[in-house]
Amino acid sequence: MPPRESKKPDVELDVRGLNCPLPLLKARKALAGMSAGQTLKLISTDPASVPDLEAFCRMTPHEIVEQSQGGGEYLFLLRKG
Repeated sequence: MPPRESKKPDVELDVRGLNCPLPLLKARKALAGMSAGQTLKLISTDPASVPDLEAFCRMTPHEIVEQSQGGGEYLFLLRKG
């Protein structure tokens, strides 16, 4: 497991209860309003958000800095590219 980011994320997005494709769309919209290098913390309950966000980051300059799951929730820390 990679070391946890010590800095507080610049933006936090709670998309619990929303299903595909809403978590991805809301993450994309939030990232669009951020500056390069800033981080977005996203919490989702949709299992499809895992492959969706991984594919999204492969196709864009954004990266997943941290990813974990537990208790039916999926946590992502994304860095805007």
